[in-house]
Formats: sequence, C-alpha cells, structure tokens
Amino acid sequence: MVPNARFKELLADIEPSTTTKTASSAAHTSVRAHLRSHPDFQERWVCDFLAGSYSRDTAIRPKKTDDGYERPDVDIIMETSFSTSDHPDDVLQEVSNALEDKFTVERINKRSVRVVTTNAEIDVVPVITAGTIYQIPDRDLGNWKYTNPPGHNDWSSEQNEGFDGRFKPLVKLFKWWRRENKTGKRPKGFVLEVLVAGHAPRHETHYGEAFAQMLENIYAQYGSLAEAGIKPHIDDPGLPGNNIISKVSITDWKNFIERIRVHAGY
Repeated sequence: MVPNARFKELLADIEPSTTTKTASSAAHTSVRAHLRSHPDFQERWVCDFLAGSYSRDTAIRPKKTDDGYERPDVDIIMETSFSTSDHPDDVLQEVSNALEDKFTVERINKRSVRVVTTNAEIDVVPVITAGTIYQIPDRDLGNWKYTNPPGHNDWSSEQNEGFDGRFKPLVKLFKWWRRENKTGKRPKGFVLEVLVAGHAPRHETHYGEAFAQMLENIYAQYGSLAEAGIKPHIDDPGLPGNNIISKVSITDWKNFIERIRVHAGY
C-alpha cells in the first residue's frame, strides 16, 4: 500500500498556492467594491458574499489557461433589489453593463456574468431573497429559480466535521482525479462534493484507502443504472428535491461512471 504520507504530499501539491489565494482575494474584493459603489448600480446592490469551491475551501490548484495564466474561479453571490417581475435577460445585462465600466466581461452566462481579470475568473451571480433562501435568474428558462449557496457552504463545513477534517481533502483528491481522467464537461464541482459525502468512508484515515473505497461505493450505487441508460436523482443538500445532476447529460454520466468502474477495479 502506498503510504498515507504520499497522499498528503499530493494534497499539498494540488492545493492553491498562497499567491493564488492572495490574487483571488484581491480580484473578488475589487469586483465587489466596484458594484457596491457603482453610480448606476449601487441602488440594486443589497449585499454580497462568496460561494463555490473557493469559499468552501474545496478548490484545487488552477490549470494554466491558453495565455499561460493560472486563474482560479471565484463565485460572487450578489443579493439585489430586483424582483421576479424583472426578466433574467434584463437583470444579467444590467449587471454586465455595470461591470464593463472597469472589467473585461467575457460573457453573460445562463445565470451569471463572467469577468476575466489577470488574477481570477469571476462569476457574478445576482440573486433576490426568497424567505431563508434565494432565487436566481435563469436566461434559458426565462424565469427565476430557487437556490441556496449559503446552505451549500454550511453543509460542506458540517461534512468536514463529520469526516474529522478529511472531507475537504478527499474532495480535492476527487477533483484532481477528475481533472486527470476527464470524460466530459460534467459532473464537476459541487456534484463531486456530494458524491464524496455520500460514498466515502467517514472513519478511514488513509486517504488512498478511503478514495479507493469511495470509487467502489459509487460504482456499486450507480453502475447498473448507468449501464441501463438511467441517470439517478441525487438530492441537493441545500435545496431538497432539486436534482444536482439535472444538467449532466446521460452520455457524460455514463462515461463518468465507466471511468470510475475502471479505476475501482471492476
């Protein structure tokens, strides 16, 4: 068996560097300050916070882009004064217009606006409050959908406690494995975190053994379904009833499970 120390060395190697973290902080701080004080947008701004793998400390070292930069992804959730009567296209365009005053807007996504800076690639996600959770504009659907980024952050911290601090390292190992064994665009990100929580052994302290058992458990759960062309429902821990793999195509899911089968030794 490979010593656990080798896996800890790998974890140290794939961890975002201090320079990357500092650059990320400077980038998102600048974007947030710009929107907060923008003369035409500040009345829309209510508050903001970070979400995604950067905020949950489950990000791995970023890959180099075509221009040679290693830019991490950072998600900014921006609570606004918009309402569900505002069309998602108009909302995202207004956010884009405000950002273009200072930053390079790469594109308007389905539910966010992507800004590219020298230090980071940032998705600005406008939301509105909906009780204890939020709603997010969806351009493809033309309406607003429920979302709960703070719930994801809280859930991730709870999982890490339940794994005695080994949950986030296992997520990083899984993300690295996925990067090295990519079979399609998805699944990625938070889906991988949920799979770790549901299928990794909580009390195994050897990262290699825990990872191997996790792959075996994932295949045991989903292998026969994938072979039959069935994509399961995997519940969103922050928004029960929502399927977190709804955006994963059946082809991508089957290829992902097949790669897991190979590495699990089946």
